Amino acid sequence: MTALVLLLTTPHIWAQSANGGLRGTVLDADFSVPVAGATVVLEGSNMSASTGEDGSFFINNIPSGSYAVLVSKEGFIRERRGDLVVTSGSVKEVDLEMTAEVVELDEFVVNQEEIVDTSSSTMSVDIRKDLKSFTDVLGAQFIAQTGASDAAKLLAKSTGVNVADGKFVVVRGLSDRYNSVTLNGLRVPSSDPDRRAVALDLFPSAVIQDVRTNKTFLPDMPGEATGAGIDIKTKSVPDKDFYNFKTGTGFNTNVTGDDSFLSYKGGGTGLLGTVGERAIPGFLKAADLPGPGQDGYTDTPADRAFRQRVNDTLSKEMGTQEKSAPVDFTLEASMGIRGEFMGAPAGLTIAVDYSKKYTGNDDDRIGRYFFSEAAGDLGLVNQVRRNAVVHNGQETMRAGMLVSLGIELDTDSQITATYFFNRVAEDRASLQFGVDPDQNAGVLDYRESILYTERQLRVFQLEGEHLMDREHDFKFNWALSYNQSSQLEPDSRFVNARVDEGTGNYFQPPLSAVPPFQRFWRELQDENYTARMDIETRILGDGGDSAPNVKMKFGGLLDYSDRSYRADSFAYSTGFDNPGFPAAAVGAFPGFPGFGGKPRANNEQTWGDVFLYGNVPITQVSTSTFGTFLFRTNDPETYNASQMISAGYVMFDADLGGGLNVTFGARAETTDLKTLASPVYTYLDEPIRFALLSAEQRNDIVYQQLINDAFGGDVAAQNDPRLEARRRANISEISILPSLSASWDYAESQRLRGAISRTVARPSFKEISPVAFVNVESGDIFVGNADLQMSDIINYDTRWEWFPEPGAMIGASFFAKHIENPIEFSQDGDIQRFINVESGRVYGMELEFQRSLNFITEELGHFSVGANYSYIQSSATRPEVGRESIYGPTRRLQGQPDYIFNANLTYDNPDTGWSFGTFLNVVGPQLFAVAFNYQDPDILQEPFTTLDMSISKRIGKNAKLTFRAQNLLNETMVRYYNNPQRPIHSTRSPGINYSVSLGLSW
Repeated sequence: MTALVLLLTTPHIWAQSANGGLRGTVLDADFSVPVAGATVVLEGSNMSASTGEDGSFFINNIPSGSYAVLVSKEGFIRERRGDLVVTSGSVKEVDLEMTAEVVELDEFVVNQEEIVDTSSSTMSVDIRKDLKSFTDVLGAQFIAQTGASDAAKLLAKSTGVNVADGKFVVVRGLSDRYNSVTLNGLRVPSSDPDRRAVALDLFPSAVIQDVRTNKTFLPDMPGEATGAGIDIKTKSVPDKDFYNFKTGTGFNTNVTGDDSFLSYKGGGTGLLGTVGERAIPGFLKAADLPGPGQDGYTDTPADRAFRQRVNDTLSKEMGTQEKSAPVDFTLEASMGIRGEFMGAPAGLTIAVDYSKKYTGNDDDRIGRYFFSEAAGDLGLVNQVRRNAVVHNGQETMRAGMLVSLGIELDTDSQITATYFFNRVAEDRASLQFGVDPDQNAGVLDYRESILYTERQLRVFQLEGEHLMDREHDFKFNWALSYNQSSQLEPDSRFVNARVDEGTGNYFQPPLSAVPPFQRFWRELQDENYTARMDIETRILGDGGDSAPNVKMKFGGLLDYSDRSYRADSFAYSTGFDNPGFPAAAVGAFPGFPGFGGKPRANNEQTWGDVFLYGNVPITQVSTSTFGTFLFRTNDPETYNASQMISAGYVMFDADLGGGLNVTFGARAETTDLKTLASPVYTYLDEPIRFALLSAEQRNDIVYQQLINDAFGGDVAAQNDPRLEARRRANISEISILPSLSASWDYAESQRLRGAISRTVARPSFKEISPVAFVNVESGDIFVGNADLQMSDIINYDTRWEWFPEPGAMIGASFFAKHIENPIEFSQDGDIQRFINVESGRVYGMELEFQRSLNFITEELGHFSVGANYSYIQSSATRPEVGRESIYGPTRRLQGQPDYIFNANLTYDNPDTGWSFGTFLNVVGPQLFAVAFNYQDPDILQEPFTTLDMSISKRIGKNAKLTFRAQNLLNETMVRYYNNPQRPIHSTRSPGINYSVSLGLSW
């Protein structure tokens, strides 16, 4: 242990290189029978072998490196296969096919170390032998069998991985901030302001070659790879021409088959999104537009005409409507072409995908409470602030494209250009009725919201790989990328009022500072520039059997990101003629099941439905007395942020003989993160203004008075340096991140691994920027915390692996992590924020099993079974707010489930064309949010189980018909406050998805 600690604090390093083997089978591509007497040549060497009667061959004593093989036999097309990585002390397994034709065609070879053939094994088990870190590889065949539509759903099947909100990974109990996500080895910025990591649902399975989850940090990986470094490999340039097409349809049981899908007049995502139709008009964006009682408010005829122009320009729809949901639709197409470009072998891959899906529910719930500080009832509910039934509907559109072009300059050098585009549009409507927060009998809380979100990602990558000196295995790799990401939320609409159950009258909440009708426009734009260089060479040994053999790898990275954010928030002055909505004007009250009402009928309307219709034109009357008009609730909320990460690393990989391999080195990363936000005193709500202060300032009456004076227009208070400082956040750090890992092949096909490393975690721009964000559906308010700091983590890993046969694996892992200053999600009433706590730790184990059932009997050889189980425990210190929490000084880490269990059973028979897969995923209880006040309980999420199934049949040589069912158990996801009463925080029932698709391939 002393040696390990020294290695974590010094830059001294070691390394590896040795010989391996290549073993495989050559088959006839048309009839799947062995090809005997074929010659297999390792290109660029004098090493070769001939296939036996069973089509098998073996080439031994191959120096570590990336190779291509040539396979030839009279009467067959000569085949050429690249992507073959041979590593020290292991045998690379490969299956080759030959086509019986007389025309010989050139082939394009990909000599890329990290892009290898992952399609031949369900879990791509064999690749794991060749990688230095603890790695899970999900290949093309596994993607097809699971029916996962994107990378997020695919990763949910991986060991120790949980997917939060359908988009973000939690690995070994660590949330997405502790996991780096790269596309072809290059970081991709997040298009979601709520997260640091990119949303994985942006990567459709149609463009994915494989997904690799590296659970141990190595110096050539990003420093944030604490839980895992997840690398999504897109489809590369092809080995041969191909054409694929797939179309499908489906439905969700919650919304299909009746007329209860919630939307609104003019709703929907259109063909490729409707953000242009919803954008804030330029004249409105530039206007001050003060309301009654605000500075600068006047009521001239010109003012009235301007306000009327605003009313006439914007959609009048503030309420929702029920309708029949269309069926889901998917379309995918891809093609690959190989040939020559300027005399050099080249290849082109193009893939596109498009889908529309409809989801929703009419009986989700949401609850918020005040908890007692009284001695007898400490920590129990003392007032119900919200308890509502939620009816919601969502239409989701996704459109994407991948273009990959590669050219082989010579046998040892290639350049690849990749363009990736994806757009996801979500149009969501919500209607809620619940108990009155003021506890008035016979009165309900009413909320209605419309939220349209459009996320977009553009990636431009250019990379080169060059083997400069084959004798010393000297490689020079480089990559450049430019990324654009955005999230636009145009014209979100929100209504919050009260309803008298007896009369059906709607009215504004008494003493409310917030008007009942609000509109928001929010826009976020990110740009990212990345440059990376890696150099690798053998510095000791000749690559033969005699140890030691040592390789050195070093390189650097520059990664710059900048973000601009703006939110324009408005509300309506209801005017004298529209202060409420009497039921007599529109018929019966639109009651809600669970609160004594009746289901909503077509002839029943809410206040939101009629609010902007039928008012007296404000050009005819004084708007301070009559009419309805829009005004700004506060100045535009903005922040600008930038981050520069520069890194350099060196690592050595040493084969010490006797099956022992050691890899270690260090990475140095500098972080320069800056944000500048709009003044914190501009918000209409006093609780929001206070929430943007530091924890100490929020409880200081001097600061409370100062920020209220600034809000009231006191220039001296507005210019006070203490408030000016709250607009800014800055992190500037240098991090030294050492890593040591070792593996020992102590027996045939069995291996022990161990690793220790140091990593970091950074806050996102949104988390650290002192700006408030209102969730129009839940009513929660997220505020940035300018006091956030980076986290430092020490990681310990051990693993045992056994590969009893090709494609089979049994493994057990143990891990532990110690975190200084973990960044945790916290909720204080309606206010949500991220905070640093003093320390945390997480530890656990993982068990894995995957293999064919042919070991039972040969007849079961087409079946494969797999399972993995993760047991995770953690603890973190609670922050003290005035006094210690009644729930103790520690609790688990936010987002960490107690256990994760996955199991799969697959069947694949190429003779009959039938294939089948069933996939079970169980996520144990987890901490959803951390309580802030000492008497408040944490928010926990109950265990959640999903069961997916797919079955497909090949029709002829080119077609495949597939049926899939997802979430067959249809469990409800439940979150609750963890006290003896277990009051509901929220529930969500996702429904069951059924789909059928037809695929064609040539």
